[in-house]
Amino acid sequence: MKNPIVKRFNVKDKASSYNRTKIDVLLTKLKLLFNRNIFIQKGTVIKWSNEFKLTDGARIEIGKNCTLKENSYFLLTKPNPFLKLGDYVGIGRNCCFSIKDYLEIGSYTRIGANVTILDQDHKFKRDDLIMNQHADIQKVKIGKDVWIGANAIVLKGITIGDGAILGAGSIVTRDIPPYEIWAGVPAKFIKERV
Repeated sequence: MKNPIVKRFNVKDKASSYNRTKIDVLLTKLKLLFNRNIFIQKGTVIKWSNEFKLTDGARIEIGKNCTLKENSYFLLTKPNPFLKLGDYVGIGRNCCFSIKDYLEIGSYTRIGANVTILDQDHKFKRDDLIMNQHADIQKVKIGKDVWIGANAIVLKGITIGDGAILGAGSIVTRDIPPYEIWAGVPAKFIKERV
């Protein structure tokens, strides 16, 4: 699908995630005044109640016409975190993104409410406390036109291919090929997208 036309912004529904009021635009601009590590393009709305915790040198780049709904938490900690969102990305309410290295989310991707995406977890050798051990860090890449259902968890080192769908409540422990539907704990192949 080359240069798709996004029609959802034409729907007149004040409760829709795609509804952008002048207040939403103003609050997005105010939020960016307080954080110089976040760069957005035209038409993007970041709801005021999102929380950004960014270490020195952290960077967030957000494409055009994205919507970051309420109460999501963006934790970018050392050593060198970078979050990149393509155009028209939609992030649902109450999501958690914990990044120490790299997370990319492709254009036109939809992420449901309460989704967690991590590019790390703790090492757990017996010779020291878990809290003292360094993180095991691996990049996460989510393709274009992906749909991640509510309450899903995407773990470190995962690549989700273009056009894939992840069912609600799933935990992704391995890569998902393009245009496949996966679901479950752990997520397993269900069928190809037609």
